[in-house]
Amino acid sequence: MDYYISLLGDDSNSGSSETQPWRSIERVNATELLPGDSVWFHANQIFYGNLCLADVRESHRGTPGVVTIGSYGEGRATIDAGSGTGFVAKNRGGVHLQDLNFIGSGASENTGSGVLFVNTLPGNAKFADIRIHRVDVSGFRDSGINFTAEPTDGSWSGFRDVRITDSTSHDNGDAGISCIGAWNPEQSGYAHTDFYVGNCSAYRNAGISGKGNHSGNGIVLGQVDGATIEYCCAYENGTLNDYEGGGPVGIWVWDANRVVIQFNESHHNHTGSRKDGGGFDLDGGVTNSTVQYNYSHDNDGAGYLLAQFSGARPFYGNMLRYNLSVNDGRKNSYGGIHLWSTGSNGGITDTTFFENRVYMAQSTDDNPVVVDCTSDGIRNIRFYNNFFQTDGSAMFVRGKTNPEVAFEGNTYEENGEFARFMAHEVAQKRHSKTLRQRP
Repeated sequence: MDYYISLLGDDSNSGSSETQPWRSIERVNATELLPGDSVWFHANQIFYGNLCLADVRESHRGTPGVVTIGSYGEGRATIDAGSGTGFVAKNRGGVHLQDLNFIGSGASENTGSGVLFVNTLPGNAKFADIRIHRVDVSGFRDSGINFTAEPTDGSWSGFRDVRITDSTSHDNGDAGISCIGAWNPEQSGYAHTDFYVGNCSAYRNAGISGKGNHSGNGIVLGQVDGATIEYCCAYENGTLNDYEGGGPVGIWVWDANRVVIQFNESHHNHTGSRKDGGGFDLDGGVTNSTVQYNYSHDNDGAGYLLAQFSGARPFYGNMLRYNLSVNDGRKNSYGGIHLWSTGSNGGITDTTFFENRVYMAQSTDDNPVVVDCTSDGIRNIRFYNNFFQTDGSAMFVRGKTNPEVAFEGNTYEENGEFARFMAHEVAQKRHSKTLRQRP
């Protein structure tokens, strides 16, 4: 069944056609939407309220088809959620959101997320087939787009087959795009599988002062097995983070396996503490993942951070190649490439850096470095065929004497022409644009 909503409609109408539309979000919330149903909001109109999809009846779980919610006409409809959550779907999959704007009352006043999917079911239940396409989210306290698994038994319930594409999440508090699941570092398995984030932007997600944890991230995925983040841009995030135990990053993953992060740009991300504020990060128990063809620049923290904290799963088998870092580490003495570990579960092991390019100029705030590998909790790390360049004042490597780190065939250049990096950047962007245009 197709349902239409327009400010020219009436909730006493059938809602089944453009000539008999409903008027309000409340009328939609009062309807049990089943697989195969669609809800269409009139484009270029603003609808006030909080759109909710309740648990689908157990008898209908697994029924073929999806619920589609979008706009009809030219342009996008806007859902104004005020101080609440813009859209929430609880314990259900098969949901497609497209061509919609969600706005909140502002990160300092709002209390929810823009788009929220929640799974609370026990027994490793995973809901699938979720699409978020051409959606703009702003003005929410928590994440703009948020996937949260909170199973009552602490199992690996979550979501799978999720695609977030051509969407923008900005001017929120905690994060632009995020997913999180149960924290079970001593158990095998993950809450989420098969996540794809492509052609998305996350910017000016400033953080939450006093939260007591890191905040102000661009795109962050946790407890996920099998994910790709590509052709995305994250910038100017994290300004209000004041947590000294950890800070925000533009694009990162943690407690994750088989992740590919490629063809992204992350720049001018910040932190209000002494922690993080970087471009990209593999953090806390990441395994078998690849970071490639990314461009990081002008971030407060590291361009490419690898971090292993206490209690995390083992960290191993990762590759960083063909990436570019330009003038990262503007604060707090970070490296363009930075490795840090407490040594938990073996520390950071079996990781390779190949054909990356790092340019580092001195900063007025502390002492950045091209590569920092001073941490004792790292083993079997290899840097080869990378190109490192400084302005003549910044240091190349801190920790080069670390016996667990091998440097082979790298090029070191002082006072070199910055144009070499810019040429690499232009070529990379052209390659990214070409790939984006493929069907």
